[in-house]
Amino acid sequence: MSVLSVYVFLLLAIPSDRGIAALGAAGSPATIYALAMLIWWIWHHIRHPVEHAVYRLGAVRLAMFAFVVGVLISYAVGAASALPAEEVKSTDMALLSVASYAGVLLVANDGIRDRERFRVLVRRIAVMGGLYACVGLVQFFSGENIVDSFQIPGLTSSGSGGIDVRGGFLRPEATARHALEYASVLSMVLPLAVTLTLARPISQVFRRSWPAAAVALAAVVSVTRSALLGVVVGVGILVPSWDARIRRAALAVGAVALLGMYFLVPGLAGTILGMFSGDDPSLRSRTASYDVFWSYFSVRPVFGRGLGSLSASYHIFDNQFVGLLIETGVVGTALFCLLVMVAVITAYRSRFVEGISGFGPATAGMVLAGTLLCAFFDAFHFPQAVGMLFLGLGMCGALGNLKAFVSRAGRSRGHAQTQPGQTLVRILVRRWYIFASVALLTIPVALSARAPSGVYYTKVTVEFQAPPGATKDNPLRTEPWSLVGYAAIIQRLYGEGSLPPGLLPNSAPLYGTGLTDGEAVYLRNNGGQWQSTFDVPLIDVEVVGHTALDVTARAQTAAAQLVSLTPKPQEDIGVDRQAQITAVQRPLTPAVIYVPPRPRNALLAWIAAIFGTAVCATLLVDRSLDSRAARRLRSAARELRRHRVGRGRAHAAPSPG
Repeated sequence: MSVLSVYVFLLLAIPSDRGIAALGAAGSPATIYALAMLIWWIWHHIRHPVEHAVYRLGAVRLAMFAFVVGVLISYAVGAASALPAEEVKSTDMALLSVASYAGVLLVANDGIRDRERFRVLVRRIAVMGGLYACVGLVQFFSGENIVDSFQIPGLTSSGSGGIDVRGGFLRPEATARHALEYASVLSMVLPLAVTLTLARPISQVFRRSWPAAAVALAAVVSVTRSALLGVVVGVGILVPSWDARIRRAALAVGAVALLGMYFLVPGLAGTILGMFSGDDPSLRSRTASYDVFWSYFSVRPVFGRGLGSLSASYHIFDNQFVGLLIETGVVGTALFCLLVMVAVITAYRSRFVEGISGFGPATAGMVLAGTLLCAFFDAFHFPQAVGMLFLGLGMCGALGNLKAFVSRAGRSRGHAQTQPGQTLVRILVRRWYIFASVALLTIPVALSARAPSGVYYTKVTVEFQAPPGATKDNPLRTEPWSLVGYAAIIQRLYGEGSLPPGLLPNSAPLYGTGLTDGEAVYLRNNGGQWQSTFDVPLIDVEVVGHTALDVTARAQTAAAQLVSLTPKPQEDIGVDRQAQITAVQRPLTPAVIYVPPRPRNALLAWIAAIFGTAVCATLLVDRSLDSRAARRLRSAARELRRHRVGRGRAHAAPSPG
């Protein structure tokens, strides 16, 4: 468990916004270490294929492979379309990130071999989570961000951190990138810490309870609605597994703690209650984004546009499920939800295994809390939140393996293993017809979806100028902002072009939305999603099409119409021609660029996705057939025993007379 413990340390101890600048989003030490874990896992399985055969068909692992296939398909679809260079890089980095998540999950799933190792890992997570919470508590009560004062050689900050304030209270974040990421980690650690506290003898409760106390206190003072909801879900799933005495004690401790916080931190209770009111601006911003979501989602609803391709330059949804629907489509999102569901069920079913009975609901609560909080921020952009979530998913799979080991030991005590060599290669060879059938069925889908679709793109600007009489040949006498209102009138008279409502990006080019044919006409906004700033009298015209001549003609036509519309409102009210605002097109000849797809990347991704789909289907069918055969053997064995018992009773019965 040292490997996973080191990962948790790197994840929580090193600030989330620190990394190797040259590697971008995949440059954090925890991500690099997780990629090394994946390489180690692959190498170890190649070296010892028979030893690990019992793990190969685990439900959590199979669900993870299916999710990776969904991500590969979305990447292939995105590579076959036109994306800006920044989004191309982001999708490549997203593949590395998913590989690191897979490394964490697989090592946790396969590396925890016995119950004692599992308990050791839980204790280490609880201790490091308690220290993580204490850093946030120091920030809250001192008002200082002590993390920024430490510099780590070789690592640079992305500049995305920074502590903010809500209701007059500082929102702590410890080493996280944002208070929501901090809340997500706390919500996932708390169920493990609470269960660990209850699992200790009464003489050690106070020594073992400090991580749970620190995490719970930090969640309350985090001034984050998400933390409180995560705590309710994570701890709530534990309550049915407690006896009445523990429930009463937990209720009493919680009531005393909340009452103490009410008196020790005046105003905190009102701030927390205000977060759940309908007037909260963060809540309004999330609900207002639903219309925008549909415009982006409807472009590629099935497979999406590629994980990592929806940056802040398009729209910030603050909802990872919405982001997954846009980036990976219905297929990828459904596979992610399937992974979570399989993991939670697997963990909860292990609650009756001796030695780890309490950790089944705790690990399920950890995963459910982390998954719930994905609905409140873009969790996949925050390494600590998503790293802890996939660690929890892997721990759920480990619990399933431990339960299977205990059950198998009980059924076959004193008997040798009957199938020691069920490796992946042998299964694929034995079920080759399933592998071939699924591969052949998915190839037409890949061919229909991978058709490259490069686009031509151009952008022109219509600039509004003050009348010469107002400037007296000195443009400094008239501020540009004084013409913005009239430019807005002209833009409204023309319309927004053929762009679907809500699809206009914050700053990204129009072709990045996935449109292959359309135009957008809008008043330039130098602000952003949260605050608009219209300070220049410019109307931008963006056109996307299939030929250079087409986009050039449409851009010039739109610009010409805007220029011709400019004098009409002024003429209608009798403004003299010399005193009229004028408009000019810049540049006069639009520059057209061709944005190509990446057919080679798309082809490689489709090959990997088809192979992965065929392998997953083969393993699933093989597992189903083997389970059915095992049930038949057990049923036949029971019938044979009943038959033997019946014959024995018949021989033992006295003969009549």
